[in-house]
Amino acid sequence: MPNTSNTRGASRDPRARRTRALLRSAVLDLSMEKDLDGITMGDIAERADVNRATVYLHYKDREDLLLDATESTMDGVVEAARACRLNSDTHTLPDTAPVHLVGLFAQVDKHRAVYRRMLGEDGSPRFAARLEQRLAQAWFDQLRAEASPDAFDETALLVRAHFLSGALLAVVGRWVRGEFEGENGMSTAELTDVTWALIRGGG
Repeated sequence: MPNTSNTRGASRDPRARRTRALLRSAVLDLSMEKDLDGITMGDIAERADVNRATVYLHYKDREDLLLDATESTMDGVVEAARACRLNSDTHTLPDTAPVHLVGLFAQVDKHRAVYRRMLGEDGSPRFAARLEQRLAQAWFDQLRAEASPDAFDETALLVRAHFLSGALLAVVGRWVRGEFEGENGMSTAELTDVTWALIRGGG
């Protein structure tokens, strides 16, 4: 998800990169304390120890900064998904959810407020689309690398990768909103096992 700020080119400047990193970190720190909708540019500037004018030099508005900051939370999630090894024969995949899938849910939980906001009904379609694309690309690259050359169907692998990433994103979105909790709800471990069972059978 590229940054749309009109100062995008300044990212080559080490000082600009450091400032952006401070601002992203400020947003994520604040998200642990209050709802994202309640975080103002003034709050962010104060937490990053810069003035408001500096914030606007790097981001055109709060949403621009929010998208950039939340993008930075995706790396751990995508790498955890990439580490959940898939192959063309789903029957050879282990029955037990791999530790990396457990790690994926842990990565999301670390920034639960961010994901609850960005994947909610009034969230960010750009964020959701970007995360889905990155998850699908990670799995597609893996499936393509492991596919037999004489049975390689790139379109089928691409469909499978997007099917799995879209389904996983739907589960994650509902999980962070608490829809699987309650009297008859699931623990995170149970949810992880169910999710892995669906991934195994989703090809």
